[in-house]
Amino acid sequence: MKKILLSISLLFVGCQTEKLHFIEGEAQGSTYHIKYISSSNENLQPAIDSILQVIDQSMSTYKPDSDISKINAGDTTVVVDEHFRKVFEASQQIWQESEGLFDPTVGVLVNAWGFGKEKIQEKNLPTDEKVVELKKYVGFNKVHLTENGTIRKENPSILFDFNAIAQGYTSDVVASFLSSKGIENYIVEIAGEMFLKGKNTIENKAWTIGVENPIKPLDEKELITTIQFENQGLATSGNYRKVWTDSNGRKYVHSINPITGRATQSDVLSATVVAPSTMYADGYATMFMVMGMEKSKDFLAKHPNLAVLLVYSNEQNQEITFKTYPFKKLEEKK
Repeated sequence: MKKILLSISLLFVGCQTEKLHFIEGEAQGSTYHIKYISSSNENLQPAIDSILQVIDQSMSTYKPDSDISKINAGDTTVVVDEHFRKVFEASQQIWQESEGLFDPTVGVLVNAWGFGKEKIQEKNLPTDEKVVELKKYVGFNKVHLTENGTIRKENPSILFDFNAIAQGYTSDVVASFLSSKGIENYIVEIAGEMFLKGKNTIENKAWTIGVENPIKPLDEKELITTIQFENQGLATSGNYRKVWTDSNGRKYVHSINPITGRATQSDVLSATVVAPSTMYADGYATMFMVMGMEKSKDFLAKHPNLAVLLVYSNEQNQEITFKTYPFKKLEEKK
């Protein structure tokens, strides 16, 4: 009798129906949305929110007691965690590849141009002389991760700002958590940066992602294209929604050039990247925004496997779309 009951019980467990689950909330100054397929009814949101809090405690410049805030304030005793270490090392790699155009030590310039925690008045914008002075505190070659896990800065005024890569990294971490729970099909999206795994097994089709035109304001959403991919991350960067204009009509954008020290728009208006990790997709997307079209094409010629869509402005001020071959292949899967 016990064997029969056991068989019935196993049969019941094996026949549990997979369902589409949704989790959403607030994270890192924005929102997150997670979609996954599972037969389990376990509530994963508390664990996910806990992960987000741990990463914020490590790298949020908006938390005065976070590790990055303490390091920025000059605390040399902080031993960074694994999250900080991984983002630091990835940033160092992209900094080298971009020849300094991607640089998370740009914090002093972010603040000076009014894109930090505190907004500034137009009359307080940095002068040419001030920009030259601030550039002394920018450069990833001026910061070092020591063997004991502390950060050594060559000048205490150097400020870290990982906002150009941390949200992508967070998507990867949450994705890894879902995989550790045995979930094989999901979409993790945090502040627009996302990681996809598997497919939509409920409808037996691939996940389809619409690439939004970040040049358009939020109330005029427009899709540039749709793509299908799996086991990769996607990030899009654009300046339209993080820009302010002074009384003379000059625009200042959040993608600050660490070489010139200026918050001026390059000819690349938006960049969408699909890469093996969302962290690298996020970092590369920011890099292309600063790099400009000519240098971006040179970079992509040396990295032919990157799936990239760039929207740029030509000499006639027309918006032109550029797609690498790997990106076009993602469109063909539709």
